[in-house]
Amino acid sequence: MSGEGQHNRARPRLPARKRWGQHFLASPATARRIVEAARVAPDDCVLEVGPGDGALTRFLAEAAASVVAVEIDPRRAEALAAELAGNPRVRIFPGDVLERPLGRWLDAGGCASGALLVANLPYNAATPILFAALESGGAIRRVVATVQREVARRFVARPGQDGYGYLSVRSAALAEGRILFDLPPGAFRPAPKVTSSVLELVPRPGPASPELVVRALKLASLGFHARRKTLANALSSAAPRAHWESALEGMGRDPRTRAEKLSLDDFLTLARGWRT
Repeated sequence: MSGEGQHNRARPRLPARKRWGQHFLASPATARRIVEAARVAPDDCVLEVGPGDGALTRFLAEAAASVVAVEIDPRRAEALAAELAGNPRVRIFPGDVLERPLGRWLDAGGCASGALLVANLPYNAATPILFAALESGGAIRRVVATVQREVARRFVARPGQDGYGYLSVRSAALAEGRILFDLPPGAFRPAPKVTSSVLELVPRPGPASPELVVRALKLASLGFHARRKTLANALSSAAPRAHWESALEGMGRDPRTRAEKLSLDDFLTLARGWRT
């Protein structure tokens, strides 16, 4: 059987496990749309996290040179590996993808750095997996992942937008991001109680001054940790309040402004005038 039919082949369904935040794609059409949005090329290597029952895996295997899939559920990993055992393009590994650097999973699957990460991510581990990809040192060159819409919006939010916070600043320091499209609860089984989004993240080249970025993110963390306070008060543990009020005025900012009004560039400017 070929075409859409082969992606609907029947095999016993294992129950979804809440402990791993499992929500599986309900139709081949949705899986195909995600893979097409990822713009997978014939010479690409793809890292898939949480393949589940293989909805994405089968389409990825048709589009890419190779697929390295890591599944935390040992029963699902075993079942998918058995089903795809005859496909030399696919390697299924059981385990927690966060237990080792992403580059080591790629090495184990025979892939070089510069791979794509394409995945329907488990809701309860999406954020650390995304940051592992962005901080992979070049192992991952682009991410296309399905996550909760709220999480996706936080990754791409800018000052003044809903969801803007420390995660947004950290994401902006590491990548350029955009939301490709949303998926309703009915696109998954079991259906979650929230809408999901397909998020694209493209890691930025390493910054010219990594130390400056680290200092800027520390200031952003302090600022958003006490976001009800003025930024000058929130940062008073790092330097006297008067220092921050003067620095904000020098940037043309109200000295009583709060963290959610500042962009990554603003935090970088503050960090240039501050030493830990």
